[in-house]
Amino acid sequence: MTQSKTPLHLTNLVYGETVHQRCLLLNGECMSTSTDEAFISIKTKGINGSEHFPEQTWPAFGGHFKALVILSPGLNQLEITHEIDPSASFSITIAVNYIPLLQNPPLHLVIMVAKDSPCIIDCPPHKAGGLSSAHADLDAAIAKLRMTAYMWQAMTGEDLRLKGLGRRSFRLDEEWTADTVSREFLNARMDGQLDSNGAMRSTARINVIHSSKSVQEIRDANVAQQNTSAESQDALFDYFQEALEDAGGPFVSHARPIVAGLILDSHYDAPQRMILGHAALGCHNAEGVSLGMFGSHLTYSWPRFLEEVTACLTDIRHPGTTVGNDNGECGTLWEACTIGQGAHLHEVGHAFGLPHRLGIMERGYAQDWPKHFLSKTAYCSQLKTVGKTVDMNTPNNARWNLADALAFRVFPHFRLPSDTPLSNQNRKLRPRIEVEFADTDEGCDPVLRLSAPVGIARVTFNEEKMEAEPTAVHPMLALHYTESSLQKRFDMSAPLPLNILGFNGQETTITNVWSLFSNKSFFRIPDSTIRLNKRSVQSYTLDARPDEDTYDWVQLLQEKGSDGILHRATSIDLRVGIHLDGGVVKYADGHKSHWGPMRHEGRTHRFGGHASEKIELPEGVEISRLEIKKEGQRYNLEGVRMHLANGTVRGELNAEPESPDVQVLEPGPNESVVGFYGKSQRNGWTGVMELGIITVSKDVGLSGLPEAVYDMPELKNTAGLGDNAYSNESDGDDSQDDDDGTMDCDDE
Repeated sequence: MTQSKTPLHLTNLVYGETVHQRCLLLNGECMSTSTDEAFISIKTKGINGSEHFPEQTWPAFGGHFKALVILSPGLNQLEITHEIDPSASFSITIAVNYIPLLQNPPLHLVIMVAKDSPCIIDCPPHKAGGLSSAHADLDAAIAKLRMTAYMWQAMTGEDLRLKGLGRRSFRLDEEWTADTVSREFLNARMDGQLDSNGAMRSTARINVIHSSKSVQEIRDANVAQQNTSAESQDALFDYFQEALEDAGGPFVSHARPIVAGLILDSHYDAPQRMILGHAALGCHNAEGVSLGMFGSHLTYSWPRFLEEVTACLTDIRHPGTTVGNDNGECGTLWEACTIGQGAHLHEVGHAFGLPHRLGIMERGYAQDWPKHFLSKTAYCSQLKTVGKTVDMNTPNNARWNLADALAFRVFPHFRLPSDTPLSNQNRKLRPRIEVEFADTDEGCDPVLRLSAPVGIARVTFNEEKMEAEPTAVHPMLALHYTESSLQKRFDMSAPLPLNILGFNGQETTITNVWSLFSNKSFFRIPDSTIRLNKRSVQSYTLDARPDEDTYDWVQLLQEKGSDGILHRATSIDLRVGIHLDGGVVKYADGHKSHWGPMRHEGRTHRFGGHASEKIELPEGVEISRLEIKKEGQRYNLEGVRMHLANGTVRGELNAEPESPDVQVLEPGPNESVVGFYGKSQRNGWTGVMELGIITVSKDVGLSGLPEAVYDMPELKNTAGLGDNAYSNESDGDDSQDDDDGTMDCDDE
């Protein structure tokens, strides 16, 4: 049943709900009071009334409260009491089932220590009233990383719930050991009563691994990430990877672990005013170990257990001059805590394959992280603002972007029992954008067609969420917009950006929808009902180029040779350097055609490309898709990778495949690729500014094209020929040597 609205109620949990995470974030409303002294107490009991976890208290403010609860597997009875004053209180009891999903892979927590480490971390002398050892030794670092990871888990579960994706989060690798997530467990350890006090339980395992490097090597300024003159700012990442490999166990590459790593021996060097032994780095490796790591230089400010969470996130004391002020944003102890916990989670996001984008992955945590756990924030030294009441309408940028949340959803770490697993192919499919033209120009109203086989979760025009549908809760397989309907809504004199977010977290972005309508998306074949369809990826700057500055070219996978006979393409040399130079297509009779001009400046064109790769095209094996990297600061596309149906992949993207600047061209489910087309610069290296595929229905295929196709001028590559004589045969020193990739020039 749903919790009734009383003077005390939860807003994010229903009675009897089943959850799959040990640490749960509760949000609720209570009676407003005129004092800041009001608080919420929570007792966690089993079905038999026995205590599952020590009683906790959390502040209430402005009629709102937030709390973290630690659950035990099975049924948990949460007894929540609002203590207004000694004479007034309200109580509710709510049941929640916790079923850990042990079949899902976990997030591993690892601390790396140097081979000669003193096993201490930076800590200001006034932390904990001068008893800084409680926050500065290895035991403290273990407890703080464990508590922080449970906070990450709780925040992620609630954030994805709010996005309509269900309460899902990663589980942590756990073991039966002395727990530290309550202060009472620390007392049990001191009293020698771990078992009798229930401190022995299944809790997050902290793996302490040893590096082969010394403290001096780890703290070498030449490997410090914040040293702009460092010789190798990524070396610490390599050190951590090596230590994981040496540790073995769950960290072998074929186990595909995802790791949140803490470097214990980070240290602020006051004379150099530099944080040493620290690097904030994260990388996803689908074929090995994925690591998101951070230094321990801010760990002193993290809570060791639940009872310290509120204090650590509201401590307005200055950290002092003995510890590092990371990014200049750590003016108070709570801000140091926020930066440390949030930045480390940011790197864990990278370990899960997330790029930089709005939210946590663009430092949205800097001031907003405490809003997840507090009903009132503290004074912020960075923004010079007083603390504010936090309710469900309070802006909070310390969240996962919807694209991040959807990307999480397809990871097995976040899988719910009700999920239908996606295939590896569907996990990577990007939404498609196509313009459909009628067969006749008369009265034609072109249609912008958006589609994604896994569903579309969001459509954004002009970088604003303007479409009511689809949503993550109600994804749609396809959407259609006519050109005339868009013209009524948007200014045609200005570019119209479009972003589509797939339900798998993959995005497709174009900078100007209007440019898609300017070119027909098909070739007509005379005296035939067959139509060749076109779709392409264009550089961001192509629209600003006049036509006379570019070569237009078309190249089919069959061509007539000098003997007048059709010959199939046998290979394509994908010419890539610092940008996409073009390509050389070789046919069965030995003649060649280009992705780009055939001749340039009066001679047969020769492409550059130090990173070029040739792909063989076996007979009967179709091209399944192209990945194309759009340009950064250059005018041209920057890379291409070709996939064949037999699994062969060749080419250089100059980017990771998951980069948001990588776009995918692929035939429709009932289509085959029969050729390519594009535009290349006329000057400089004649790099490719547009690259497209030509497709036909599968029941026609390359072999079913009528011979008239090969005599159509618009389907022949005559780019750059002009009045120059051209032969399909090699012309000596001017020929393209694509057999060994040797070039007499390069664009690097």
